Amino acid sequence: MNCAEVNQKFELFVLGGLPKSEQVAIAEHLATCSACSATEVEYRLLVTKIKEAGQPNLPRLDFARMVRSAVKAEIRSMALRSLARRIMAITGSAACLLAACVIWHAGIRDTAPRQPSSSNQVGSLVTTNASEESLSGALSASGAPPFLHAWQHSGARSVPGSMADGVAVHGQNVYLLQQHGQQARVGALDIETGQQKWLSDVQSRGYLLADDARVYCLAPGDSGKLNLVALDAANGKTLWAYPQQCPDPLRSPCGPTLLPAGRICWTANATVHVLSRANGEPLWTRSIPDGGLLSAAAVVNSNLYVATNIGLYCLNMTTGEESWRLAYGDVMSGWGRPLLDAADGEIYASVNLGLGASRLLCVELTGHNIIWSKVVGHVTDLRTIGDMLYLRDQNVQALDRTTGQLIWTFPATGCNPVTYAEGLTYFVDSGNHGRLVALNGHTGGKLWEWVGIKSCNAFIKVDGTGFIKTHDGVVHAIIFKG
Repeated sequence: MNCAEVNQKFELFVLGGLPKSEQVAIAEHLATCSACSATEVEYRLLVTKIKEAGQPNLPRLDFARMVRSAVKAEIRSMALRSLARRIMAITGSAACLLAACVIWHAGIRDTAPRQPSSSNQVGSLVTTNASEESLSGALSASGAPPFLHAWQHSGARSVPGSMADGVAVHGQNVYLLQQHGQQARVGALDIETGQQKWLSDVQSRGYLLADDARVYCLAPGDSGKLNLVALDAANGKTLWAYPQQCPDPLRSPCGPTLLPAGRICWTANATVHVLSRANGEPLWTRSIPDGGLLSAAAVVNSNLYVATNIGLYCLNMTTGEESWRLAYGDVMSGWGRPLLDAADGEIYASVNLGLGASRLLCVELTGHNIIWSKVVGHVTDLRTIGDMLYLRDQNVQALDRTTGQLIWTFPATGCNPVTYAEGLTYFVDSGNHGRLVALNGHTGGKLWEWVGIKSCNAFIKVDGTGFIKTHDGVVHAIIFKG
């Protein structure tokens, strides 16, 4: 299929309403076309917002703002009306009728954004386009450290709603997915000045990861497949490429995970691949065909763990042999890729149940027991820090790792991952003008916010400097002077 044919079928494609042969043909096209892939992300994000409208605990006003924020210029009003009609025809729910009305107004009306409240706000700067309006200058207020906007770099690939275009920071370099004509390549910036050092010699689909010697990413391969590629961290030259082994297009590609002893792990669909970081040679592969997509890997001691929608698997990191598995039991098989994190002999998994809900589980590894399990909103980010489990669903939440008890919650719109540094929890709320928020990691109390920031990528803080890539493709370096 070509781009024009794919664009005519996007609405039914994201809803699963096409014949299997057409679904496969479009998926193959998306694997090689970055422009159509970006549009697919926008449609899927829009459908997600529409589904969320059916949840009774979501205020209708907040939903309207989320939809207006998510709808991009390339999804014209005619496409929006068409999508709304198709969704109503397929689902027939009252919630979708409401969503269709909201989408209509979001697509054809130009309403002025509401000005954010200035209460409890320090170091705030309101801007509608960070690449056009300078963010430089010191920002400070009582009770919070002053900021200095050190540098910004334009031209990064930005696909709101996608985790593929995230920035990686390692050593003296900031790595990003750089727009290069119609392609995207990996770029390296000097961490102190923002000056570009190199641009990779291959196209990239993102999912960046770095160690001292190499930068890893996914890159287009043959016949619509993807490769795991290692680049020289000194100059961006390709060192090796490991081709996708499964014949079918990857469903929801997954970034790699660094392992001890010079190894790297890549889960592709339902297969785990463990390679040598030095030369990309496969050390072992293991297929886990039941349970849908595999999570990214987590490592505890000498074992590698992956999760499916029906159970947790423990594999020997050296050989790939299965040590044990644990079925979730009462958890019904969901869809999408599970999330996984590990800390202090415990594994935390989030399984998407659909309909805006996820199942959270805590598994004790010595006895292979489920310690606690609970249903929460659809989880888009999960990580353990100290004695806390941080997650993002419709809100940013902190749970006690041992019991699963909710410690605090903070309302937040958007898709940005939660990060943690020096006792503070950071995230981006994409509502209204957008804002970067810092909370007390233990109490959830807001310490400061910086208004004018919208991003689906993580805020990264290293040695007093924070890095964030905004929706307009600008990477910002912010120095904390206090």
